Amino acid sequence: MSITNKDRNPKGRINETAEELYENAPCGYVSFLTDGTIYNINTTLLSWLNFTKEEVIYLKKFPDLFKIGGQIFFETHFFPLIRIQGFIQEINFDIVRKDRSSFPGLLNVNEIPAKGLNPLTYRATIFDITDRKKYEVALIAAKKKAEEDSQAKAEFLSTISHEIRTPLHAILGIGNLLNKTHLNEDQKEYARILLLSSENLLGLVNNLLDLSKIEAHKVKLEKRAFNINNMVKMLQQTFKVKAAEKNIDLLVELDENVPQKLSGDPVKLTQILTNLIGNAIKFTKKGSVTVIIEHLETVKNKCLLNFKVRDTGMGIPQDKLGAIFQEFSQASYDVNMEYGGTGLGLTISQKLLHLHQSEMKVQSIEGKGSEFSFDIWYKVFKNYSSSKEKTISSENRQIFNSSRVLVVDDNRVNIYITAQYLNEWKLKNESAESGFQAIEMVKEKHFDLILLDLHMPKMNGYETAMKIRALKLDKQPVIIALSATDRGEVNYKLRKAGFNDHVPKPFQPEKLLEMLGHYLNNPKHHEMKKYPVIEVTKVGQKEEQEEIQPVKNSSPLNRDQSPSFNVSKFVKMANRNGLYLDKFIKSTLDAVVIYEQEFLNAVKAKNAEMLGNLIHKSTMSIFYIQADNLSKLMEGVKDLMENEVIDSEILHKKSNECSLEFKKIIEGLKKLKAN
Repeated sequence: MSITNKDRNPKGRINETAEELYENAPCGYVSFLTDGTIYNINTTLLSWLNFTKEEVIYLKKFPDLFKIGGQIFFETHFFPLIRIQGFIQEINFDIVRKDRSSFPGLLNVNEIPAKGLNPLTYRATIFDITDRKKYEVALIAAKKKAEEDSQAKAEFLSTISHEIRTPLHAILGIGNLLNKTHLNEDQKEYARILLLSSENLLGLVNNLLDLSKIEAHKVKLEKRAFNINNMVKMLQQTFKVKAAEKNIDLLVELDENVPQKLSGDPVKLTQILTNLIGNAIKFTKKGSVTVIIEHLETVKNKCLLNFKVRDTGMGIPQDKLGAIFQEFSQASYDVNMEYGGTGLGLTISQKLLHLHQSEMKVQSIEGKGSEFSFDIWYKVFKNYSSSKEKTISSENRQIFNSSRVLVVDDNRVNIYITAQYLNEWKLKNESAESGFQAIEMVKEKHFDLILLDLHMPKMNGYETAMKIRALKLDKQPVIIALSATDRGEVNYKLRKAGFNDHVPKPFQPEKLLEMLGHYLNNPKHHEMKKYPVIEVTKVGQKEEQEEIQPVKNSSPLNRDQSPSFNVSKFVKMANRNGLYLDKFIKSTLDAVVIYEQEFLNAVKAKNAEMLGNLIHKSTMSIFYIQADNLSKLMEGVKDLMENEVIDSEILHKKSNECSLEFKKIIEGLKKLKAN
């Protein structure tokens, strides 16, 4: 049998193969005219829809394949955008089958320019992403569960730390005050043991919290000026008593080439060195502990420093060197029994060094001693001046004599301890045991500064601060949170409520004294920061305008009083074409009115699935008008309805907030439409 050239090059079969590829592709193809009429569709998409070609071609329009929400979105956003830019990629739509059931689809649409007698048309590619959506739902659920578990852990640690720190505040406070009285030698020893044990317990609580915050990525490096010579002297003073008690030498070797004035995070560095020096003294019975700081190199305005803590202690077995950086681990069971501790210090230090892009190294010989070392880059801070360090001068004393402080705490012991220090510093002070009492006292007389506990019954510190900020006072006081709750967990809430600063309990008297001097000696700190509110961008305003504008004389309480939407994206999409812009606004207004009614129906039926569908189909409309607050409110209502036991009162309150947000947006769009 001979093979002809025609058999070798079967051009007639190429066209047939291309047609087969089009018809049986793993995705759907559909082509439509400028009015949406479908003029071609492949077999794959027909099989998904359960239609025949005769039922679709020139009888249905492309938007007919979508649910009602999708049809509105197609007309108001999707198709106008295609006309402007000629294509659109990866947009989700629910595709409706012949029996009115649906499946999630991913769309890409391209414009096919007019050519000859062929008019301008569009071709869409549709992918069935049902499986992907299932995986997304599972991932979202898993992510939500992980976040809830993490939040529960954080809340537990915050609560338990508050419960432990509150009595510790009383113990340390009374211990410090006791030391200021006339004591015999035995009593001094008792007070010393009391303070030492309390400080050890506080250190344990702080270590647990530090580890939790580092793991939750809530710890960040700060940049501020510090004097490394002063920091080393402070560490030496801190540990010299412990070293003397064990009859060992505590030595410091500071390279003369190390710049005195640096910029970095001195708190983290102090924490690392404190852990290393504390461990070195603990595990050294005789000899010495030496802290060595060397200058390695300088590049432009940065220098690399090497830190070493060397001891002549018991050393670490070679097979245990890797384990000492693991959480709750120590070199051996015998070490734990003899010396105690949690095994967290080195773990935290290593994690803090990772934030500095560095790592702890260790060399040790069992029975002879150990050396821990690490390198850190610091910026050389040329404009540093020690005069900027805050101290309580005679000038501060004069201001203290003319200032009045209000202490607000539901715990009388805490009030007593704080008041004792304020009295010692010659600061006039009064106290209130509840938020209600504090507000009434602020109405009656002026206080320059308020020390306010966060955790109080009936009215907590946040509510109290907000109500004080809302009062029409001649001069607002400085409000400082005085609480056992860690600041990192509540920083946003503090700012929102109008606090100026935060002092953790149990507080160090010198730290509180420094903060009081800082605020009372600087009148500008009495002024509240202006909090931003969201404004509506009207037609004709520049699209470059910021979406968030500061409002004059705003207070923390009026942050949410402005309509939270913005039409700058519409302006950009319409390319400043007034006709397109008016159409966008009108169609979006119509859609939001429908969404509001669907929201009310879902809430009335307490149907989380209905509300979820609404959130899904309104996503793009909300995106284009940047109504982020509305989206958060709807999600919040949906979360409430998904609970096994629905709290009707809270649901009613949150639903009303969401409904009010709908009305604000509708009214705002109506005003824009009128303009």
